[in-house]
Amino acid sequence: MKHLNRYCRTWSFLRFLAGPWLKRKFNYTPELCHAEGTFLVLANHNTDWDPLLLALAFPRYMSFVASEHIFRWGFAAKLIIFFMNPIARLKGTTASDTALTMLRRLKKGISVAMFAEGNRSFNGLTGDILPSTGKFARASGAGLVTYRFDGGYFTSPRWCGSALRRGKLTGRVVNVYTREQLKAMSAEEVNEAIRRDLFVNAYEVQRKEMVRFKGKNLAEHLETVICRCPSCGRLDTLHSAGDTLSCDCGFSVRYNEYGFVEGDGAPFDNLTDWDLDQTERLCAMADAIPDNDTPIFTDDGMILKELLADHEAREVGCGCMALYSDRLECCGMCFPLDKLSGFMLHGAQTVDMSADGRSFEISSASVRCTRKYMTVIDHIRASVQAST
Repeated sequence: MKHLNRYCRTWSFLRFLAGPWLKRKFNYTPELCHAEGTFLVLANHNTDWDPLLLALAFPRYMSFVASEHIFRWGFAAKLIIFFMNPIARLKGTTASDTALTMLRRLKKGISVAMFAEGNRSFNGLTGDILPSTGKFARASGAGLVTYRFDGGYFTSPRWCGSALRRGKLTGRVVNVYTREQLKAMSAEEVNEAIRRDLFVNAYEVQRKEMVRFKGKNLAEHLETVICRCPSCGRLDTLHSAGDTLSCDCGFSVRYNEYGFVEGDGAPFDNLTDWDLDQTERLCAMADAIPDNDTPIFTDDGMILKELLADHEAREVGCGCMALYSDRLECCGMCFPLDKLSGFMLHGAQTVDMSADGRSFEISSASVRCTRKYMTVIDHIRASVQAST
């Protein structure tokens, strides 16, 4: 690969320069991986710092698969591309181009690292892994390393933005699979091994270890995840301030330094169970909508952009977003749900989606829960698929 020496030198320099600082900043202890040969490296994902944290565990340069939105960071993106040459992956789209680039680099003897979920966890559970992952790992002709982070969810909850909490973060090599071992397994068996190796229930671990994660404004922006008040049942009436999440109906709970929820009105003491319960209620609400002309959700003040070639974005419009049983309407455009090839979030609330071969981003200057749209769209799709 052209400029490989530059990438390798940058990798070694950054590990030497940033390694001690990152370990102190996050109270991070990584297990080093000394596996020989070329590998596909898969890890779970909870912080924006995960690529750097993962790099500390691997002495040799790897190409990272990175979310496409970082390629729109202006000058910073140019530096990242110049020094590290990551592989772009647009969330909410098919991944054929990304997969081909990964295969080309693996064939050249360059290991590739990817966060298998493709998304950071909202509720402390490792997310779903695409069924195609195991098939790709077997076809890559490389070995497979699974690497698991523990403590990342509480260090940097997805909903808290750039704010960090200092507690304890560890990384470890779970398994190293040779290409011969992968060939002897079916794609389903490889997928199951990946799920097993990378799965973390953050609250289950925390109940055993009870590590304090110190920080400021611990509940800030929690309403981007929890959007339904359990007391009055209304949507989008919850607001965070400091370590408190409250509603104007009088409901109030506190998010403490251990990541648990306190308060007489709290339906659960943890966000995993609370989020799973909310998901059930949102899906039931969607199922109760009588027709295709009644919106399930609406939000004003949304900004719709079309993502163009060369990582450019063109603003389409501003206005209302509304989800119906068969379509999503946003800023004057209509997107039938059966035409959406993806609907994912980056960060806490920005949407990436693809429809009819075109890619879009939906954002908002206000703090709001756009995840509820993803939750119900996934539910509607699953229901349609189950009925066919």
